[in-house]
Amino acid sequence: MASFDTAVPPGGEGKITLKINTKGYQGGIRKSARVKTNDPERKNIALVIKATVKVPIYVSSRYVNLYNSGGQPVQKTVNIKARLEKPLILTVDEFTLKNKLKYNIETVEKGKAYRIRFTSVPDVKESFRGILKLKTNYPEKPEINLIVNGRFNTARISSKPSSTGIGQKPAERNRKVQKPPIYVSSRYIRLYGKEGTEVAKSVDIRAEKNKSLNLTVAEFNLKNKLKYTVETLEKGQKYRIRFSTIPEESHNFNGIFKLKTSYPEMPLITFVIHGRFTKN
Repeated sequence: MASFDTAVPPGGEGKITLKINTKGYQGGIRKSARVKTNDPERKNIALVIKATVKVPIYVSSRYVNLYNSGGQPVQKTVNIKARLEKPLILTVDEFTLKNKLKYNIETVEKGKAYRIRFTSVPDVKESFRGILKLKTNYPEKPEINLIVNGRFNTARISSKPSSTGIGQKPAERNRKVQKPPIYVSSRYIRLYGKEGTEVAKSVDIRAEKNKSLNLTVAEFNLKNKLKYTVETLEKGQKYRIRFSTIPEESHNFNGIFKLKTSYPEMPLITFVIHGRFTKN
């Protein structure tokens, strides 16, 4: 975010103030701004800001990607370390992948360092997304959200021996697939564009049952970086969620948006949001 004097008198001085929202960052960061002037000798001036963001809790990665094309289990670990002098305590608040993924919390150093180990389940061959939410005893950082993505290719089917097909049952087709009670066009929102421009994406939500669907916002952790609107297309049946970036705050971010529903079969809808921006 920038504020500046638009005109500087000959021989005078002007002021440019640059502010960085360091939420979501840890360690060293580098940001730059380009100033355009009417000076023929210096039409463009680059300003660079370097900073070190000290956080109460260090997390090696907030994104866990488990990719595999075979049947062997895949493991990934996330390291969590306390950066304050008081003991750190972690408790599990929410885990949305109970039947698709296993995790284990190891104590590396009591009250100081932990390791979260994620392990894929060999029988699960589908792709999935979910979160592991941890509560901490630090008021400076009360929760940690780890977003998990799984990508697995189905096992190859061995070739069948040649056959005339006589006396064999035809392959079963058109099996009925149970539809989810709520249709969501996408749970993964990618907002990619150039710095200083608005980028928008929409998601459609539709009730699949003959009963009214009500939505309420449960959580949104990108308030200063992203805007959203919930549009009713058909009351109780169809909705559209529109996400749009804030041009002045167009730097990289990651977050989640959660909706509570009136369906006990599907009480929560979680959206994983990524913002990625390149310089003009």
